[in-house]
Amino acid sequence: MGYPFIRYYVIKDALRFINTNITYMQDISNTMLFKYALFYDAEEFYKLMSFHKIDSYQISSKIKNNFLPFLKEILHMAYVHASLEEQLFCYYIFISYIVNLYISDYIDAFHTKKKDKAYIERMLETYFFNKNEKLKLHSINVADYFFDSFELSQTDINLLEKPIKRVFGFFCTKNYYLECYQSARFYYDYLSRSKTGLKKPLFFLYDLLLNHRKNKKKARSFLYPKRLDTTILNLNNRSYMLQDLEVTYSIDEFYQVILKEVRRICDILNSYFTGNENLKPLEKYFSKEPITKKEAK
Repeated sequence: MGYPFIRYYVIKDALRFINTNITYMQDISNTMLFKYALFYDAEEFYKLMSFHKIDSYQISSKIKNNFLPFLKEILHMAYVHASLEEQLFCYYIFISYIVNLYISDYIDAFHTKKKDKAYIERMLETYFFNKNEKLKLHSINVADYFFDSFELSQTDINLLEKPIKRVFGFFCTKNYYLECYQSARFYYDYLSRSKTGLKKPLFFLYDLLLNHRKNKKKARSFLYPKRLDTTILNLNNRSYMLQDLEVTYSIDEFYQVILKEVRRICDILNSYFTGNENLKPLEKYFSKEPITKKEAK
């Protein structure tokens, strides 16, 4: 279901890059960080187990496809409200965008007919969780491990509702995200783990009989693996094509590349919030060539 664990660890590591005036005196818990790491995957959870209802909003996709106008709107709202919590959320949204951009390119590099994108997602997510938490992801109830509740705060809604309406022309924020996060709770409570492997045949049967809608993830892709496919991690630094460039990054080295880019965008936002809403560095950043190509040179 996307890359929430990768985003969570990047967001956590990126706290040291964010202006301390914004992070100081705020209760930045693991619960808070993981909640915001899930934000970018909201539509993945909407009507999660429904085989006939379709997400008509698809906000995550719309944000991805119109990210810069949306980012400018939320930055303006956070600046006008002078809300440190809203400002921090702006960082998290921008970081999530960068992580998705990078990891999507990495997944494309290792994607084959036998190893689809959902398979690679699960492997990468499992690797980062197991490595950082010293626990096996397939055996953990993530909902209990990370979350007190699955919902955006009223402050979050204050940041999002007007930008979503202005950029995308509709108003759905509060109820939409409430339903998405409730589905996420259900997913992490009941679907994403199986100590015995008994869920595999049940999920396969559900897919076979009910889950036929195009572009909807198969239930059998919900389970995190017990064993890692190390070829995807590229720990032996074999060469591969990242977009149209040949590189040898392991996933750990690629993670450091992401952090380097995240530091750049944090510097841009630090300047924005401590200055006078200067958008020039942000617009210059987005006018450059694709980020992963720039980094690989």
